[in-house]
Parts: sequence; structure tokens; C-alpha cells
Amino acid sequence: MKKPIILLFLIFHGTSFCIGQTIQEIFKSFPSTYIPEMTNEAKDSLLKNGTYIFPKAEDYMETMKADYWTENNYIRLEYYFPDGPSGFFIIELKKFQKNDGTPFVVYSKFGGSPKAFDQHVLLTFSYENNTLEPIKDLGLPKTIETKEFLKEKILDSLDGKKLKMNTSYSLKTKDNNCVQYNIYPEIYLYHEWVKTEKFSYIWNGERFEPKEN
Repeated sequence: MKKPIILLFLIFHGTSFCIGQTIQEIFKSFPSTYIPEMTNEAKDSLLKNGTYIFPKAEDYMETMKADYWTENNYIRLEYYFPDGPSGFFIIELKKFQKNDGTPFVVYSKFGGSPKAFDQHVLLTFSYENNTLEPIKDLGLPKTIETKEFLKEKILDSLDGKKLKMNTSYSLKTKDNNCVQYNIYPEIYLYHEWVKTEKFSYIWNGERFEPKEN
């Protein structure tokens, strides 16, 4: 009789442990260094209502707002000014699992203006006992040089002009085990010089491996 009881306890305990590691719980563990201007109360409100309007600072006239969207092990936050400047930034979180069952999360932040934005930060964290710890290298580059996306001899063709490109990671892809680093020319005419618009990386249980385009 003892064995079934012990087994039930282990199953229940293991299930509770997994439930406590939802992407929402991980999101709430991030300090304001990574989720700007968000108190615990603000995070709770955002998760409940899907949007949050930040209190106005005394020395700033514009209202800032954050929208929240989630699916499976993924969260996207978009900060913007609904009635003011066109600037924005987007934070994405995505939970993955290693072969040994331990979870970790990829954190990405990019932003700027709708016509000129850049990837700001890409980080990975382990998550255990409600604590986040940085992981140094799981195979994702923090940035990719623009020339890697372009056709050969492009600089000669444009008389040495610098091509301005928008860059961002996308953690939400068709393949749940994939993330992408994307490039978007700021000027439409530059599209003809782009060899590929994305580099994809597949999680294999131990690290992210480049996928052939």
C-alpha cells in the first residue's frame, strides 16, 4: 500500500512543480532591470487585463502604455506612447526545456521607431526556485553583422554607401523550438541587395544550432 501512496505523492509533487514554472511565473520573477517600470502590482494588472497604463511622471507629459500577449510558453510585451512619440520597444520571453527537464528562458528586447529599430539585448536565464540566473552561452549570437545577410560586392554597387537595416530577434515562430534573427531594410530599394532576411536557430535540448536557410 505504501508504494502507490508514494507514487501518487511523487506524481502530484512533480505536477505542482511544473505548474509553478509557467511563463507567467517566470515573467513575474524578472526584476525591473529587464521589465522596465513594472512593479509586482503592475505585472499582476498586466497579466489580468492584457494592458497597463503607466502613471505619468511629474516631469513628463506623455502617457506610456504596455500591451501583453501570450501563447503557450511565450510572452510578448510592447511599450509605446498611444498619443505621443512613435517610439516603442518590445520584450519577448520564451521558455525552453533542456534534456534533463530543467527550464530556461530566452529574453529579447528590441525597439526604436517604426521605420528604424534595432535589437537591443538577447539573454538566457536558468530558472529554479523562483530565481533567475544568467546562462552565458547556449548558441544564440547577441547580434549578427549586416554583411552576413547581404549579397556579395554590395558596397561597390552602392558606391560605398552604408545600408541602414532594422534588426530584431523573433522568439515566436512556427516551430516552437526555433528562434529567428531578422533583418529589414529601412529603404525599400535596398531589398534587392538582401541575400536572406533571417537566420534561424533550433533548440536541440542542449543548445541552439544554426538552421540552413
